[in-house]
Amino acid sequence: MGRPRPGLRLDRLAAAAAGLFFPPVCVACSRPPAAGAVLCDACREQTLFLTQDPCRRCGRPLGPGRAGRTCPECRDRPPAFDRARAVAVHAGPLAEALRRFKYHRRLSLGPRLAGLLAAGAPDGLLDSADLVAPVPLHPRRLARRGFNQALILASGLKRPGGPRLVRDLLLRRRHTRPQVGLDPAQRRANVAGAFGVNPKRAAVVESARVLLVDDVYTTGATAGECARVLGASGAAGVDVLTLARAVEPA
Repeated sequence: MGRPRPGLRLDRLAAAAAGLFFPPVCVACSRPPAAGAVLCDACREQTLFLTQDPCRRCGRPLGPGRAGRTCPECRDRPPAFDRARAVAVHAGPLAEALRRFKYHRRLSLGPRLAGLLAAGAPDGLLDSADLVAPVPLHPRRLARRGFNQALILASGLKRPGGPRLVRDLLLRRRHTRPQVGLDPAQRRANVAGAFGVNPKRAAVVESARVLLVDDVYTTGATAGECARVLGASGAAGVDVLTLARAVEPA
């Protein structure tokens, strides 16, 4: 092997210097975490990871011994997607980390949050997917924010032999008001007709299983509308993966 290129040596030196002068910090509180960890021990203890007994459709935690069942909401109104899963409850340190990333432009948190999503993703979702697609932002919101948080998170799922990431599989055709503060019915109405499959990518959707990625699952209105248009375009099935999930207090 030849000597490393000067640019490559500089990149490695810069990375080493960054690790020396700016050591990794917890994405939520900025305290030092354990080696390789995204959350410090204190923040991890305050994070409720969703690992057991979810509703088989929407992923809502149902309680011990109820794995494989369907929650009343999914029985009454079956979602357009097959399964939705999240890594942890949207509360405490994780919610704070997402807020800093999404609304305060802490882009340095993006790759580490993406790593947390990849580490917590159920194997079945990735193994069965042909395509990974981020939930898109409308161009006006994208211009204002400067980045699509769902795309950054989805990028962390790339792995050799894994599903193909298609950044622009879906388009946001209509600018909608923020979903915050809306009830479930208002959320569904707000996003109705807001998404479409990119005509340039229509051929790859046919008969493909799609894994839809977003930062937070609240009522499933956005994920359901995206899944509906993917199904109408010939997708064989749609699963949903988010880093966090809103859960009503017990």
